[in-house]
Amino acid sequence: MTPPGARRLRLEATTKAAGHRSVLVTARSSVRYLSGFTGSAGALWIPLEGPPVLVTDFRYEEQVDTEVADSIRTHVSREGWIRGVAEVAAAAAAPIAFEAEGLTVADYESLRGMLPDIAFVPLRDLIRTLRQVKTRDEVDAIERAVAVAESAFNRLLSTMDWSAGPSEREIATALEMELRRGGSDPLPFDPIVATGERSALPHATPTDRRVEPGDLLLIDFGARVDGYCSDLTRTFVRGTPEPWQVTLHGQVLEAQTKAREVIGNGVAGRDVDRAVRETFARHDMDGFFGHSTGHGIGLDVHEGPSLSFRSEDVLEAGNVVTVEPGLYLPGRGGVRIEDDVRIGEAGARTLTRLPRALVRL
Repeated sequence: MTPPGARRLRLEATTKAAGHRSVLVTARSSVRYLSGFTGSAGALWIPLEGPPVLVTDFRYEEQVDTEVADSIRTHVSREGWIRGVAEVAAAAAAPIAFEAEGLTVADYESLRGMLPDIAFVPLRDLIRTLRQVKTRDEVDAIERAVAVAESAFNRLLSTMDWSAGPSEREIATALEMELRRGGSDPLPFDPIVATGERSALPHATPTDRRVEPGDLLLIDFGARVDGYCSDLTRTFVRGTPEPWQVTLHGQVLEAQTKAREVIGNGVAGRDVDRAVRETFARHDMDGFFGHSTGHGIGLDVHEGPSLSFRSEDVLEAGNVVTVEPGLYLPGRGGVRIEDDVRIGEAGARTLTRLPRALVRL
């Protein structure tokens, strides 16, 4: 894996060019990205003069010694990480830049109260632009997360008694067990399992609704390996599909295929999204697609770049994104097909290998 020190140097160069003398990193995934620390409570203070300081509490006093490089000082506060940041940054004479997305209002106000003479400068996308370009090691971790997810899903498909009409909750529970048994770290998100008319809910929470003959079944799931996430969706039908279900699935597959053909180095994220919407519009179905076409994945399951009609991002080599168009017919059912795709110098490579056809259970 790329040493966190090289990542910090890139961040320091960026913040120095912007005129900032120190940076406070508080988002858990960003702290890990820049220091290697995986604990749930901590912050990384990076002054441009002197070594970075990883601040945490007594619960992680031994853990930091094994995860954090010698080039980073560690400071363990008995009163929590906020007090610890105030203790190590008290001598700073310059404003402190911080991740606007990674600090709650309550924590911000606490820091301001403890450091009244220091200005805090909120910055958006402070580390996002660094994290969205993955190294070879990071892509390898994502590919391992894809492999774990796909293997677990295949085991679920082969071992579940579909003729018994399992419930959404039973399917989700079995899938979670397979994912963890197969090597996933804590899951990046709870699996989405929705059947029948509930498959028209893009982010449905599993219920006791059972998979009945003729139902569409949408399953959205992922794994996490070495901190990195995968995110996949497939849609099935129990028994013989009705013509409208075959048509709906075919329209989504057409749009998803088109998006994966368009995607590549130098392509605007909004253009990938436009390719999907234009495909749906040709079928007079664009009114049934309400979310973005995709998003970046990495240490977080949702990060940059964005594939939406609002996106200002331009894809570049090293990005790993989801491609997940869907159509959702209220009261009837929905279809989504989602793959993970790596952007290369020339073209793109789909990391997922699960069949995209409408499989009959």
